[in-house]
This record gives sequence, structure tokens and C-alpha cells, in this order.
Amino acid sequence: MKFNFYNSEKGSGIINYVIILFSVFLLNSVSMATTHVVTVSSFQFTPNTLSVTVGDTVKWQWVDGSHTTTSVTIPNGATPWNSPMTSSNQTFSYAVTVAGTYNYQCTPHSSIMMGNFTASAGGGNTLLTENFDYPAGDSLGAHGWVSFSGGSTNYLAVTSPGLTYTGYPLSNIGNATTVLTSGQDAYKDMSSVDSTGAIYVSFMVNVTSAQAGNYFFALLPPNSTSFYSARFYAQDDGGLKFGLSKAAESTGPIVYTTDTYSFGTTYLVVIKYQYNPGTDDAECFAYIFSSGVPSTEPSTATIGPVTGTSPDNNISRIALRQGTASSSPVTQVDGFNAGKSWSDILTSVRNVSSNIADGYNLSQNYPNPFNPSTTIKFDIADAGFVNLTVYNSLGKEVSRLVNQNLNRGSYSSEFTGANLTSGVYYYRLTFTGSNNQNFTDTKKLILLK
Repeated sequence: MKFNFYNSEKGSGIINYVIILFSVFLLNSVSMATTHVVTVSSFQFTPNTLSVTVGDTVKWQWVDGSHTTTSVTIPNGATPWNSPMTSSNQTFSYAVTVAGTYNYQCTPHSSIMMGNFTASAGGGNTLLTENFDYPAGDSLGAHGWVSFSGGSTNYLAVTSPGLTYTGYPLSNIGNATTVLTSGQDAYKDMSSVDSTGAIYVSFMVNVTSAQAGNYFFALLPPNSTSFYSARFYAQDDGGLKFGLSKAAESTGPIVYTTDTYSFGTTYLVVIKYQYNPGTDDAECFAYIFSSGVPSTEPSTATIGPVTGTSPDNNISRIALRQGTASSSPVTQVDGFNAGKSWSDILTSVRNVSSNIADGYNLSQNYPNPFNPSTTIKFDIADAGFVNLTVYNSLGKEVSRLVNQNLNRGSYSSEFTGANLTSGVYYYRLTFTGSNNQNFTDTKKLILLK
């Protein structure tokens, strides 16, 4: 379907008709809350750990055997459940209404069949954002980072230009930093200390060169600059390979990718540190993308799960490490985003106020025309599921800015068109509330390069 948008008084009736058709098309394309499927078979739940959002549904699907799915510990205010999973009761669905960690089991096989999922409220679980939007040459220490180790050699500094990755909300904002083969390390604090559920950190990476293999990124606890967790490596092994370990190699393996990647190419990386309740065996995952930004967490990671014998640590810092001169890579990194769920780190919405929204409104973007970035603001008067998507004049989706549950409030979202051509685009807000309140609006924006 092709839409021709033009400005003339004579054609206004046709334009209005086309906009109505366009709105119907967009309404049919909006994705609502997610259903997460857990299979029940062979004395195990698969997957046995999930990250979900309030408003999502967890669905257990029986495959074989005689089991149950039974809640054990759940957040205050959540509804407990206890359902048989047999050939005559093959499915059970649970709507998630309260944020927190849910632990469940198969009662007949409670010692071996356990699972959990952590529900994010959405919109309020961002732990850290870093775009390096500072003057090139500045020390990171001047902008909230704390340098440690490495003496006075090669302090981490802001470098230009920043990295770009199509579809990533933090793409093409500010500058970057370059991690060298030796020198000072640095960390930046998250907004809180965490030891439950999962922690996600996304960032862009572009490796200039690598050697035998060493890590350049990791997580840290609040009281240490040496207990590195979720260590992320780069290695030259007939081509660029990325690696991951839970902690030191002496306490568990470094697992490298089987595929090779390209030097001088920007990739999107998501590191996940998953706590497992009642155990001291957190798992680490790495997701590496060369194009696209999945709106939901893929069922299979590029690397992981990776475990080890080191104790699980509370996490409150991201760290950049300039390792040994003989093994470390030279790496540009940019656009760090840390949160408690996939949607927290891969959407661009920011809460402006939780008090002033008395109605529903989608504002005109500003500036407009714009190049390359513009801000879109909207208000919602109740909690509900929000989708904010940008389309080109042919009705093709070019960027999904928001696709998650949000609380009442006023929000802003940044749209970057650095990798798009000049022209007319449309952005559409769809809201679905828990009280059956619905709101939809579409507006035009102009990218002018």
C-alpha cells in the first residue's frame, strides 16, 4: 500500500481519507503485551528463568509426564497459582500484574523442577545511561567515572566521533570512549545496588584490533574494584571473536563465540547477569547483534549461560578495563544503558513527571523539521501499555521507540534519523489501559538534512 501525502486545499479531502486508512493500517500493526511460553517436560521447565513486564502473560505448555506449576514465593499483592500440567490439562496462563520476582515449582518433583520469572514495572527500572555527550579529550573522571588501577598511564578519555547503530535508542548521541591495551581502569555507579532478578547492560562496540584475548568490560559490586563479574572479551583468533566469563578464569571458563566478527564494525551488545534465587550460581549471557534491535529478549543468547564457582556479587557499577599490553584489544564503546529488563535498556522513553498527566496527549515533535534528532513527548493519565512507532510515507516501520507498560505520567522519547533519508515520516502513539481506556494519535515529522 502506497500513500502520497501532499499539501493542497483541493486535495484535503483525499488527504483526510488517506490518513484514516493509514491509521487503520497502523492500528493493525501494533504489538501488545507479550506471552512467554514455558514448556513442561522431562522433569524441567524450559526456560526456567524469564524476564517479563507487568501486563505480560506467562504460559506453561505441557509436553509429557505428570507435573504441576505451583507458586512458591511471589511479590506482595500478586495472585498465587497451582495448576496441574498433564495430558488433560496441557496449558496454564498467568497474567502478571505486580512487579517483582516469582518463584515456582512442580510439587511432585520440587527438588529438581523449579523456575522463576522477574517482572519489571516498565519505565522505571533504568539503572544507568551513558552517551559520552562531553567534549572530546575530557577525562571520564570529569563526568562521573572513577579511575582506579593502572597508575597514571592512559586515563580513559572522551573520543570522537560517537558510534551509530540503526534502531538503537542511544545511537549517534554525543561521543564515545576508547579502551586501550593498558592504563587506568574506570567505573561508573548505577542508581542502586541490585542482587535480584536480572541486570541488563547494552552498549555499542567497535573493535579496532585484538590480541590473545582479554576483557574490556565488566560489572562490579559497590565495595570492590577487583571482583569483576560478567567479563566481556575480545580476541583475534583468525578473526574477531567475543568472549564471556562469569568471573576470573580460575573459577570458570571463558566462552568465546564460534563465529567471527569484523574489525572496524559497530555491533550492539547486551550483557545479562541473572541471579538464581536460593542458589549462589548466577548465570551470564551475551547477545551480539550486527543489525536490528529485537523488541523482546531472544530465546537463545549468542554466548551463555556461562557459570562459575565464584560467589555471586551484588552489582552496582559498570567498569571499563585497560588490561595488559600483550593481550588486550583496542576498543571503542558508546551508548551504555543498564536496567532490569530487556525493554528498560532497548527503548528510549524517559519519565518527565508522574503527577501532571490528567489526560492523554501526543505532542508535536520538537524541533521539526529536525536533523538528526528530535524529541517526542506524550502524556498518559493511567497505567497501561504504550506503543510509539515511527513510519515512513509508505507505512513501513522505521523505528519502534516505545513498546512497554508505563505508569501514569508525562514522557519524552528521542528519535534519531541519522541513518534515514530526508523526507516526511509519521509517528503514532497507541495506549491501552487496564480499565479499557484507549487512546490513539498520529502526527507528521520532517527529517531535513
